Amino acid sequence: MRYKLTLSYDGSCFMGFQIQNDERTVELEIKNALKVMTSKDIKIYPSGRTDRYVHALGQVIHFDLEEDIPPSRFKRAINNILPNDIHVNLVEIVDESFHARFSAKSKEYRYYIDLGEENPFDSRYVSYINNLDIGKMDEAIKLFIGTHDFRGFASAQIDERKDTVKTVFEAKINRLSDKKLEFIFIGTGFLKYQIRRMMGALVEVGRGKKDSSFISLVLEKKDPKISHKVLDGHGLYLYKVNY
Repeated sequence: MRYKLTLSYDGSCFMGFQIQNDERTVELEIKNALKVMTSKDIKIYPSGRTDRYVHALGQVIHFDLEEDIPPSRFKRAINNILPNDIHVNLVEIVDESFHARFSAKSKEYRYYIDLGEENPFDSRYVSYINNLDIGKMDEAIKLFIGTHDFRGFASAQIDERKDTVKTVFEAKINRLSDKKLEFIFIGTGFLKYQIRRMMGALVEVGRGKKDSSFISLVLEKKDPKISHKVLDGHGLYLYKVNY
């Protein structure tokens, strides 16, 4: 049986999704919970890997089990085992052709910036940045829309064999309140650090340190050394994976 799980997690206390030696990661906690349930070491496949401190509201994974466990019972059992900063929202039994990563049509990420005074109760969930020209940022963010080679906005250590051409369907800013901004990015997929580097460029534009042509320059030159500013992971959320 192939199981598809949609889950949320608070990334504040994780070193990312992927297992890394003895570090606390989301993947390790899920594998441990599955081992308690099945007494087996289950290989899991995520829609993608989130980095250190990055949160998720709609991460998707899949794995195969010999056991046929009703989804409602499975959900209840695994949530009783998982730590409080991970929660399974939905369990589905899917066709064996489904793959959490390769079946995905698009992914949606959201980034949150608070323009006000820093609040220690929210500091793990937003980035506090002030004195931003939202109008300039609103114009600049549109430059990300379309099919581009995003190598210049990716990690400098990205595998050279990896396809860096991605399509961004939507990129926009919502003003949730006088102080809080929500940045929405929907695309076929995103490279390591891509959204955090794009956000870094937008903040540079918002602060008047760069103009919007800087984004076009990075896309043209494809050099991540140009887009050196990477915003913190704690303002970033994997919001939804669309199939």
